[in-house]
Amino acid sequence: MFSWQDSAWNAWLPIRERLPHAILIRGAEGSGELEFAQEVAQSLLCEKPRGDRRGCGTCPACGWFAQGNHPDFRLLLPDSMAPEPQEEGAEPTKKEKRSEQIRIEQVRELAGFLAVGTHRAGLRVILIYPADAMNANTQNALLKSLEEPPPGTVFLLVSTQIDRLLPTVRSRCARFALPPPDPAQVTRWLKEQGVKQPEAALAGAGGAPLAALKAAESEADRLRFIEGLGDPGFDPIALAEAVLRVPPWDLVGWLQRWSYDLLLARVAGRIQYHVDHEGVIADTSRNCEAADIAAYLRALAQARSLARHPLNAKLFVEDLLLQYQRLIARP
Repeated sequence: MFSWQDSAWNAWLPIRERLPHAILIRGAEGSGELEFAQEVAQSLLCEKPRGDRRGCGTCPACGWFAQGNHPDFRLLLPDSMAPEPQEEGAEPTKKEKRSEQIRIEQVRELAGFLAVGTHRAGLRVILIYPADAMNANTQNALLKSLEEPPPGTVFLLVSTQIDRLLPTVRSRCARFALPPPDPAQVTRWLKEQGVKQPEAALAGAGGAPLAALKAAESEADRLRFIEGLGDPGFDPIALAEAVLRVPPWDLVGWLQRWSYDLLLARVAGRIQYHVDHEGVIADTSRNCEAADIAAYLRALAQARSLARHPLNAKLFVEDLLLQYQRLIARP
């Protein structure tokens, strides 16, 4: 858990005291939402919790949790986020594309885990991240366990897009929203991580510190991309080629933040994310109608749901940039 999450932990404590069987933890992507949920899980399994109810870090349960083999804990992740298994002495093989979704088989495999008693006579914890990576069938497979969990079972569902969860899933969970990180605190943290312009990086990431740190690592690509967006005569095909190594998920996020600033500049005369490109955004926004920018933002939101697994990443990005080119075309 990160230092900026101390206030979130204090807000969590009253919920812990009257612990529900399922909690939906909502947080902004890149704010440390998974790390917070892992701290919650460890604290629930700890056999000697500290005064602030966090895990002690020294009991056998905390040791097993740190090693990833606590018998009463399960972490459900998409295959793409899980460590790749590597057999000792095995020859490297060609990598296959790993699923970006939590598979229905992963949920069904919980049945055996839930059918037996706990190993340490304490709680049993299942952490699902990101919960919105479950499709409708997978969520429906989880419903029975959420409706009738065995005694002493706690589900932690962590999501950055709770609207992608079925209403039946959301209704069976208590909700806990992570508060936004304090900008001054996370700016200091980013400086400690070696980010040269932490304020600009944090603004560009919408206030999410881990996203800002990740963005700093690909800052050259991001700057090349947004400089292209600010050029009325840019070539969409060439720009898509120039950022081919950047994950489409990140590119869609960059487009969303840039387009949101266009809309804000057009209707309110200010921007939120690209503080170093205010003049360019203001000039570009004058060529656009606010309704057209809003429509493009809706298209980007839909594209975001496909961005982790596009059929053809290059064509996917080219299409979004061609739409953007039409948006800013001078009359």
